[in-house]
This record gives sequence, C-alpha cells and structure tokens, in this order.
Amino acid sequence: MTALGIGAFFILLLVGTPIWAAMLISGAIVLVLDIGMPAQAVTSQLFISIDSWLLLAVPFFLFAGNLMTEMGLAGRLFRFIENLIGHTRGGLPATGVVTCAIFGALSGSSTATVVAVGSMLVPHMLRAGYDRQDALGVIAVSGTLGQMIPPSIYMILFAAIAQMDVSKLFLAGILPGLVITVLLVATAVILSWYGDRKLRERAGSKAVMKSFVDALPALAMPVIVLGGIYGGLFTPTEAAAVAVAYVLAMSAIFERGNFTFRTFFRCAESAVVTTTIIFIILGGATVFANAMTFAGIPQTVTEFMTSLPVGDHGTMAIVLLLFIALGTVLDPVPILYITLPIVFPIVQAIGYSPTHFAVLTIACMMIAQVTPPVGMSLFALSGFFKVPIGTVIRGAMPYFAALLLSLLVLWWVPWLATVAE
Repeated sequence: MTALGIGAFFILLLVGTPIWAAMLISGAIVLVLDIGMPAQAVTSQLFISIDSWLLLAVPFFLFAGNLMTEMGLAGRLFRFIENLIGHTRGGLPATGVVTCAIFGALSGSSTATVVAVGSMLVPHMLRAGYDRQDALGVIAVSGTLGQMIPPSIYMILFAAIAQMDVSKLFLAGILPGLVITVLLVATAVILSWYGDRKLRERAGSKAVMKSFVDALPALAMPVIVLGGIYGGLFTPTEAAAVAVAYVLAMSAIFERGNFTFRTFFRCAESAVVTTTIIFIILGGATVFANAMTFAGIPQTVTEFMTSLPVGDHGTMAIVLLLFIALGTVLDPVPILYITLPIVFPIVQAIGYSPTHFAVLTIACMMIAQVTPPVGMSLFALSGFFKVPIGTVIRGAMPYFAALLLSLLVLWWVPWLATVAE
C-alpha cells in the first residue's frame, strides 16, 4: 500500500491536482489502508499540523510586510537607499538588492518584497536605460533574501518541523544573508558595465540626510523586533505581533494619507489568503510526511544514504541536489515538509551541524523560488508587471548564478552559519 500511496501522489500531480490535495490523498491511502489508522485521525492531523504557537508568527509577519508596502514606509526606505548609492555605477540594481535585503528583514515574505520593491525600482531602471528583463531579474532574485535574513517565514517552518529554536536560526541567518547580498550587489555592478546606462545625478548630503531621517521608522523595525527577541523581551511570535503594532503606529504618525481602513483591511486580506495557502499545504504535507514515517521510509533512506561510499560531503551534495531538483517542480513549503523528516536524520547521522544544515536548506529554498518553471518570485513579477515569464527568467539568470555560488560558499565555509552558536 505504501507503493500505491506514492504512486497515487505522482499520478495526482501529473493530472494537475493541487499539491496539498495530492499529498493529503496519497498520505491518507497509506495511513488508512496500510497502517490501519482511522480516517478521523487523518483529518485531525490537518488541524494538529497548524496548532503551533510558533506558526502564528507567519500571518503576523506577512501582515506587517503588507502594511509596510501599502502604507508608505517601504517607499521611505527605498528613497534613502537610492539617494545613498543610486548615483554609482550599478547603483540602481544595487539599490534594489539592498532594499530587498532590508525589506526582507521587515516582512519575511518574498512575494511582498518583489512586488513592493519592484513597483518602485523598475520604472527608475527603465528610465536609466536598463532592459525590462534586467530590472525584473534583479528584483526576482533579490526578493528571496527575506528568507535568509531574519525574520524568515521558511526558517519558522524549518524550526517547527525540526523542533529547533527559531531564534537561533534567525541569528544564524544574518551573516549568510549579508554574504549573499554582497554577491548579488557585485553581480549587479559587473553587469552594469555592459550597455548604455545613464547615471543619475548624485544626491546632495542634505537630501541623503533628510531621506535617512524619513527612513528611520522603517530602519528601526528590525532592531526592535530582533533586539526584543534576543534581549528576552518577547518570543518570535510575540515579536511578529509587535512588528504589526509598530508598523501601524509609525504609519499613523508619518503616513497619515495612506493610513486608512481600506488599506488596513486590504493588507489583512492579503495576509490571510497567503497564510491560508501556506497552512493548507502544510496540512497536506504533514499527513504525507507522517505516512512516510509510519511506513519506515525515512529510516530506510537514512540507512541507505549513510552506507553510500561517498563520504559526508558527498552525502550532503546529494541532499542539496535533491532540494534543487525538487525546486524545479515544487514550491518550497511542500519541499520542506516532505523532505525534512527524511533528510534531517541523515544530516544528523553524518555529523553535520543542524544550524549549518538549516542555512543550507534555506539557501536551496531561495534558489527554488527563482527556478523555472514554477519559481514563485518569477510568477509574482510576471503577473504584477504583465510580462511573459520568459522575460523575468532571462533577466534573473546572472543573479541565479550568484545564488548558486552563494550556496557553495555557505557550504564550504560553515562558520558563517555557526559562528553565533
């Protein structure tokens, strides 16, 4: 019956069944027909999977990111970074990278980041002589930085699955996030030397200082959220709620024109929809993962992988290649919930640091978000700007290569992730 359940999973995917339904149905086949679990117990697993205090942080961080975008604080952040470095060679795409890095630290949502930053940066890049595909490509890849730089939705999910302290994962993601940011900025600068690019006039010191003061409410948010977590003032979930309250307070003070009930409810609706999508995938993936666990699949795979004559690094290479391969056909959320129960014991068996592995996993999930044909960030920009998906893919390729290089750097220099342990 296990083979029947796994076969049903792939057949359902091939006929276009939503991923959560394919995982739920195939998992239920194994649990009910093979393990003998009552059907009611399968249903209860859907609710148990999201009955987590930690996962409550997800909708709050999404809501905070939406409020930042819609109520104007994100625009203040973008103007400051543009005034600071926008006049340099490659300054505009570099502005996009840095803005995505900081905005990712405010929202934790890649989709919110690419739309928010893209809507501000793309028009500027087009006026400066950049191709549309170049402008969209840098945003598509840079928008994934929010999954490495805390607070990260994927790190919250990883911590929930692996039963790890999410605050430690947040801390571990800071230095790797900065490394990836530097590599993406370097890529933007190198690419800027090709083609006819117009350099914008350098902003005066007064304009830079004024934009810095205007951006302070946005820049202070990561300090408050992360400082509160590591200072012991509140848990990560409470920090997410504090982020929402902070954005609302700052918007009411500094962005009164955008502070409306209509904007508030639009942001809340978007956060609810996105959270619902994540949680329903989470529920189906939990049933499927539990079915595989009861059937002994993780134990069998662990024994097989650890017996291969490839060494520890060879085993890790196989795991990372598996993540990247799955990223071409699946969204990161089901990848995490399907694979981690299987590969996490393997990683522990070969002696890898769980924190280092978490950072490598998140780096692979960043790659998955911009891997054709189902990269989430690619489709978000394609839909928002109404351009063919191929246009975004072509522009993203150089930065995609930088992401792959970043993964190799993080793999071979583990202290970048473990230095905070």
